[in-house]
Amino acid sequence: MMMIGIWMIPYFDILLTPINYPVIAHTPISSRTYFLVKLTQVLTYTVLLLGSLNLMPAIGGIWVHRGEFSLFRLFFPFVYLPIVFMSGFFTIGVMATFAGYLTKLYSRKALRNIAQYAQFIFPAFFPVTWILLSRLLPDISKDKLISSLKWFYALPNGWFAGTVSLALGEIERHFLILAGLAIISTLILVLVPLRSIAKSYAEYLSYLLESGSRQKSNIRVKTPLFAKLFRNRTIRAGFCLCAVYMRRDRNMLRQFFASLGTLIMLVVMLDQGWVLHSFAIGLSPGFSTIFYFVGFSIVGGFIAAIRYSEHWKASWMLALAPLSTTHDLWRGVQAIGLFYIVVPCTLLMFCIATVLWGVLSIFYILPVSIMLLNFVMLYPKPVSNLPLAEEFVQSQMAGETMIPFLLSLLIIGIFIGIQFLTYLLNIWIYYGFYCVTVVGGLTGFVYLLRKNRRVEETVDA
Repeated sequence: MMMIGIWMIPYFDILLTPINYPVIAHTPISSRTYFLVKLTQVLTYTVLLLGSLNLMPAIGGIWVHRGEFSLFRLFFPFVYLPIVFMSGFFTIGVMATFAGYLTKLYSRKALRNIAQYAQFIFPAFFPVTWILLSRLLPDISKDKLISSLKWFYALPNGWFAGTVSLALGEIERHFLILAGLAIISTLILVLVPLRSIAKSYAEYLSYLLESGSRQKSNIRVKTPLFAKLFRNRTIRAGFCLCAVYMRRDRNMLRQFFASLGTLIMLVVMLDQGWVLHSFAIGLSPGFSTIFYFVGFSIVGGFIAAIRYSEHWKASWMLALAPLSTTHDLWRGVQAIGLFYIVVPCTLLMFCIATVLWGVLSIFYILPVSIMLLNFVMLYPKPVSNLPLAEEFVQSQMAGETMIPFLLSLLIIGIFIGIQFLTYLLNIWIYYGFYCVTVVGGLTGFVYLLRKNRRVEETVDA
């Protein structure tokens, strides 16, 4: 339920914002049906997420249960998974009901701010709570701890845990009460409030469409910082376009604001001993992993939002502009990724490393920062080389961003593993590998920059 709650927050706007509604408005579709279609889409992703997260626990639960083994235990996954799905629907019902209630109290701008604050608070709240509990629980006596566990069943998590126990044959009075609470509350949340929300959605939808048209007249475009550094007007145009998109695209703003919660979680994790440990100069596996994870998440979220857009059908206008080459527009995307994302992220981690290791901090951030620089340059370009030119398909975008993420985890794991192995063999082998990595990464980055410049000169000629 916690994971579903965290996952649902970024999709808060899906239920509230009329995405694609003007496109399908010519068909006889009501706003109530449109709302239910979007809710069905969210529930579909919820089922997939719940299935992927709980498949292994469901299989492992066959052997975890106490007592002698029986054939009845083989049916544990068939009992556990439906209850897991029911708990997920309960969480979705709570959040959708809460969203519908907020639509009656706040404006569109206020709702967006609430969603962004929630994305900032929740990712930081749970790890902080986990670490605090791990430090407070040893100070509590075992008897008091056992006596306080009974209050766990007063929470919704306890209701569904009691339902699982009842389904496994532990027929007790309090388990019957908990199962009844879980089933009845889920049915009430899924059926009653969502019906009333769908009825009032038409009025709210028209308000969103009207307020959006009123806000278009007040848009002001500012020349971003560092734009004057580029002599090529096409690169500068791509740079300015992406800078404006960064400030105004709700998906990107949500991604960046949610990353603040990740940074708070980072600060909390840095308080742990395993992160602070350094085996040699520049070799801190925990620090490097967190640095790369934060940097990759922000860079990947930015470039994916620039490549896939809900307004992709309008990208043909960029092809009509008198550009020397569309490749330069994507160079503007790369430039803003370097200046506005990689550099600030590197400076932040450099400050943290300076607090931890003093003047030697530069050696801890060099390898990962160079990897991020090359990641920006090597990120796959659109076929047309135009930003905002590929169709925004939620499932396709999620799949194409998941593959680079998994590959990045593999790369950083191999990199840290080789570092640690060379350190164990001989400290000078480690220093040699470190120097080769830094020099090779910088050489590759400079080569990619010069390659882009040669392409530009060839097109101009």
